[in-house]
Amino acid sequence: MQQNIERLHTALLGAFVVVALTLGYWQFFRQDEILARTTNPRLAEEAQRVVRGKLLARNGEALAQSRVTDDGVVREYRNPGVAAVTGYHSLRYGNSGIEERFDDYLRGARSVDPFSAFADQLFHRRTVGSDVVLTIDARVQQEAVDALGGEPGAVVALDPKTGAVLALASAPTFDPGNLDKAWASLVDNPGRPLFNRATQSAYTPGSTFKVVTAAAALDLGLVDPNVPFRCTTPISIDRLSIDCRNHAHLPTVNYREAFAWSCNRTFGLTGLELGTGRLQLADDLRAPYPWQGGIDGSARRLEEYAERFKFGQPIPFELPVARSQLKGDTQWYPSLLAQTSFGQGELSATPMLMALSAATIANGGVVPKPSLALEARAPSGAVTRLFDGGNLGRAIKPETAATMNEMMVLSVDTAYAQPARIPGVKVGGKTGTAEAGETGSTPHSWFVGYAPADNPRVAVAVILENRGSGTDFATPAAQRVMRVALDAYRPEGR
Repeated sequence: MQQNIERLHTALLGAFVVVALTLGYWQFFRQDEILARTTNPRLAEEAQRVVRGKLLARNGEALAQSRVTDDGVVREYRNPGVAAVTGYHSLRYGNSGIEERFDDYLRGARSVDPFSAFADQLFHRRTVGSDVVLTIDARVQQEAVDALGGEPGAVVALDPKTGAVLALASAPTFDPGNLDKAWASLVDNPGRPLFNRATQSAYTPGSTFKVVTAAAALDLGLVDPNVPFRCTTPISIDRLSIDCRNHAHLPTVNYREAFAWSCNRTFGLTGLELGTGRLQLADDLRAPYPWQGGIDGSARRLEEYAERFKFGQPIPFELPVARSQLKGDTQWYPSLLAQTSFGQGELSATPMLMALSAATIANGGVVPKPSLALEARAPSGAVTRLFDGGNLGRAIKPETAATMNEMMVLSVDTAYAQPARIPGVKVGGKTGTAEAGETGSTPHSWFVGYAPADNPRVAVAVILENRGSGTDFATPAAQRVMRVALDAYRPEGR
C-alpha cells in the first residue's frame, strides 16, 4: 500500500514538473509566437481598444484619425484621394500603405515616449498611439487627385533636393473608411483600385526615357549639343524604320532641339552609337553603319546609365516599389537597342522612378532618396525624426545635368511640352507618348519635369493610361500639380 502511494506521489510530482516546464517554456521562450497568433483573442480585444495615432500631412491636416464611439474605435479618413499614401487599417483585413509601414508607432507598440507607454500599461489605461507626420502636402495631394480626374493613372510629386514626397496619387482609388463593407467589390473590380499605380505599376515610359539616353551621350562626351545636323530621312534598322517626323518643320536641328522635339531617329542612333566613340546622326549616314561591328559596347553603356538612374535597382521607400527594367531576358539586337533608347522595346518604369529621373536632372545629377514620413509624435509630445534625407548616388556629372536642364527648359519653352509652362516660372520637362498593349491600342500619356528650373522645388511624373498624346493629357495635368506645389510648398532658402 505504501509503495503504491509513493508511486502515485512520484507520478503526480513528475507530471507536475512536466507541466511546469512546458508552461515555462511557452511562457518565456515562445511567448512572442503565441501573442502573434491571429487566433489569439487577446490581440483582437486589445486592438479594438487602441486609439491609433493620426496620419498628418506636413501642413497639419489629418489624413487619417481614430474616434472613440460607443461601439468601439473607428478609423476615419479625410477622403479617398489619400488612399495611395495612407493605405487602410482594418481589424478584419489588416493594414496596407503607411498604416502598415508605421503600424508599430500608430498602435503604440513602439512608443516615442516609452515611460508614458509603461505607465499606460501599469495603470491599464487605453493605449493611444503616436501620430505620424508625413511629407505629403494635402493641397498638392488633392490637386494631383483632381488632375487625374478619376482616369486610370498616377502622379508622383517630390522635392528634388531632399526626396520628400509632396503628392502620391493613384486612380482609380477607394475609400479606406468603407473598406470592410466594400472589400469584395474592391477585390473583384477590374480597375484594381487597391493597387498603387504610383509605385507598383511599371509602364513603357516612351520618350520620357530620352532623358536617360541623352544624359548618357552627354556625360560620355559623345556629342556637342550645339552642332546642327540635317535630319529628314528615316533609317531602317533590322527592317524597323525610325523617322524624324516629330520635327518635320525643322529639317536641320542640333541635339538640344532633337531632344525638345523628341526625335526618335536621333535617339535610336544615340543608343546604337554609345560605344562607338562619337555620335553620327545626320542624313548622310550610310552603311556600313558604326554599330554593324557589334552593339555590345553600346548596350553596356546604356545599361550602365540606366542603372545609374536606378533601372533594375531596388528603390528604398516606405511603400513597396516595383523594379523598373531596361529589358527582359531577350539578348540585345540592333532594333531592340534602338527602340529601347527612344523609350519603347521591353522597357518599363514606375511613375516613382520617372519622377526620380526628372528630379536627378533638377538635383544636379544626384538621385534623391524618396521618403514619405517626417516624424512620429507621442501623445506626451515627445518626437522621433523619421526622415533621414540622403540620396541614392550620383548618376551624371553636374555639367551634364546643367546641359540637360537647358534642354528640358527648351522642350517646355518651344516644343511639345509647352502646356507645362507656368507664367513667370521657368519649367523643365519632357513629354512621352508610349505605345503599349496590342497594336492599335491608345498610347499611354506621360510627362516628367520640374520647376522652377533655376532653383527647383518640385519634380513630377504623371501617367494617364491609354489616353494618347503626352502633350495633350499628362502635361496639362502635371502643370496643375506643379503650379499648386509652387504656391503651397516653400522650403527655407528656395
